[in-house]
Amino acid sequence: MNTLNLLRKFANQKPSLDFNNYGNRSAYQKESREITKDLHDFRELVYLASARIEDLNDKLTSYLENTGGRLCLKDGELEYTTGQYFPTEYRPAANNVLRDVIFADYRDEKDSEGNDLYSTGHDIRKAIRRKVSRRVASNYFN
Repeated sequence: MNTLNLLRKFANQKPSLDFNNYGNRSAYQKESREITKDLHDFRELVYLASARIEDLNDKLTSYLENTGGRLCLKDGELEYTTGQYFPTEYRPAANNVLRDVIFADYRDEKDSEGNDLYSTGHDIRKAIRRKVSRRVASNYFN
């Protein structure tokens, strides 16, 4: 299975929230809605990355094999190290991987003369924010 499909499978898994960790139904439902929004963010980021990056699978593989983050690729399998509570953090971890790969793609973009298209991180984030929803922009490109 390629890395993008592994990442999709990881993000699409059920969060398996434990109702006993919440004081009432309202808190449980609020958390559940937020986790679902994280999945929508993931899908939006995958769409942007797929539209921009020709060799997305290779870049994801390289990123996940060479970073020391909590989500990494070892022996062809994704491994995630939980921080506090897996159901609330695994999708943002996948989103952060996509954010970093997208940001790097914008950073490395050149104009027709071979010069960097964007001179600062602010310029890169500004360009990306034009392509994503307000929620994704504020959560991942602020």
